[in-house]
Amino acid sequence: MEGRAHALRTEISVFAGLASVEATLELALCFHHAVRDDHEGIAASIGRLRELTSSGDYAYYTDIAHFMADRRPPDPGSQAQWLDDEQATRARWHSLVAARRDHLRATP
Repeated sequence: MEGRAHALRTEISVFAGLASVEATLELALCFHHAVRDDHEGIAASIGRLRELTSSGDYAYYTDIAHFMADRRPPDPGSQAQWLDDEQATRARWHSLVAARRDHLRATP
């Protein structure tokens, strides 16, 4: 997965130059690493995501990545205004990870 992700990152930056697409790919990788409970992978992806969103655009992606991995975002977080409170948002994102883990365990 990591090799393909690297190739996608390169294609995105060389051909498209769209930071939003690269950040979205990194968020998807955060989900993948969270599902696999890959602590090193999630830490690396969150670091890359933080770099990609350092301008402030899509900074809430780092909060979401932390929520998926059941981690607390660093203070200060993105300062995103969630529709529900942060706890409800955190629970929803983490439940997606838990549901995917359950699905993968049940699949032969």
